[in-house]
Amino acid sequence: MKSIIVIFISKTIMFFLKLLGRGSVFPGALAMDLDKNILSKFKIPKIVIAVTGSSGKTSTSYMIYKILKDNGYKVAHNSRGSNLITGIINLFLDNSNIFGNNNLDAIVMEIDERYTKEVFSYIKPTHVLLSNITRDQPPRHGNYKKVYDVILAAIPSDATLIINGDDPIVTTLANKFTTKKVYFGVEKNAESYDSLISSCLDMVYCPKCKHKLKYNYVQYGNVGSYYCPNCDFKRPNIDYAITDITRNVVTVNNKYKIKTNYQMLYLYYNLIAAISMCSTIGIEIPKIIETLNNIELLQQRYEVLNFNNRNCYIINGKNENATSYNQAINYIRNKKELKTIVFGFEYISKRYPYQDISWLYDIDFELLSNIDKFICIGPFAYEIALRILVTNKVSKENIIPLKDFSLLDTTLFNSQGTIYAVLNMGTEEAFIKAIKGVKHEN
Repeated sequence: MKSIIVIFISKTIMFFLKLLGRGSVFPGALAMDLDKNILSKFKIPKIVIAVTGSSGKTSTSYMIYKILKDNGYKVAHNSRGSNLITGIINLFLDNSNIFGNNNLDAIVMEIDERYTKEVFSYIKPTHVLLSNITRDQPPRHGNYKKVYDVILAAIPSDATLIINGDDPIVTTLANKFTTKKVYFGVEKNAESYDSLISSCLDMVYCPKCKHKLKYNYVQYGNVGSYYCPNCDFKRPNIDYAITDITRNVVTVNNKYKIKTNYQMLYLYYNLIAAISMCSTIGIEIPKIIETLNNIELLQQRYEVLNFNNRNCYIINGKNENATSYNQAINYIRNKKELKTIVFGFEYISKRYPYQDISWLYDIDFELLSNIDKFICIGPFAYEIALRILVTNKVSKENIIPLKDFSLLDTTLFNSQGTIYAVLNMGTEEAFIKAIKGVKHEN
């Protein structure tokens, strides 16, 4: 009876918040305050998909949700809510009646990696997709091994694992399980490197014998085709792979073509991860491809605008995650034309008050070249400018810090080359507002 009352109160608050056009985790937080075991009171669908990892969760889980929905599944996804436990409670509140019952065939949960154990103790996933594990949010995680240990302890022993086989860290974790494992990856392509180039490496030595790992090729960070020259640890056989990449088309398993409107390697990993999950569940690949060929992927991850007859590429970075930014750096690095780079973020973290910027020094800015101007924007413009100055890649007079956006359009007009703006979501909105529709007379 208590759980019915708690669910009723929380759903009522959720209803009125929706009428006001407000999204909030408050209903989930209230339900948890009133009954700490409220998640155990909901009916669990037959298929429970958990998507977790340091980055890529949002795009990947959305694609999985859309593919399932297009193929007739009654499915729910925490697309608008938090990926913490309160957001998962919201997800069930929104899709269940006051008795905790629902008619779902499947549920797709994007889960913060540090909350996997807490959520999985109530909602046991049938399938777990692990995208990657990297150094992320230093004040919160400290070392990637802390995240690794939490996820390792959380995953049920009988869950099917969908694993990024190109990441030696998640492969090491998967090797701890005897359950069914499905591996995805990206084969060597024009964006690949022959050897490690990043200074932000989390696994350099073999987890089995401690010899230094070698690579046939590297995609970014320490992700690629790795092997130990001393033992049998290596990139596993890949079940689902992107085998060819050309402009606006990627090929899966040498057969299936997918149209894309972006050219970011890390987004291709999200794409093949979603394909792997949905195919493992039982959806035919041609039907998966049909959805992906028509899906509008989240535009905040990658967008192309025009500024005064110059292309402006907007790429979203994840704060406090150097690996996420390094993927953008690698993309820009491969463009040989003259560039103006805009870099900024609105905040460091909304979860704690620490203003830690140590992760800025793990971003491989040193790999960039052919830069006309480097424009640092947002509240941390001067901290970013100092980081760029120590690279010795851009002269001091060409590093321009702007704490507000009032001079952004003029500054861009006085720069040259293709514009690459690496921003987080809050800064991105202000950036687009500042440059859209701006015209200058020569």
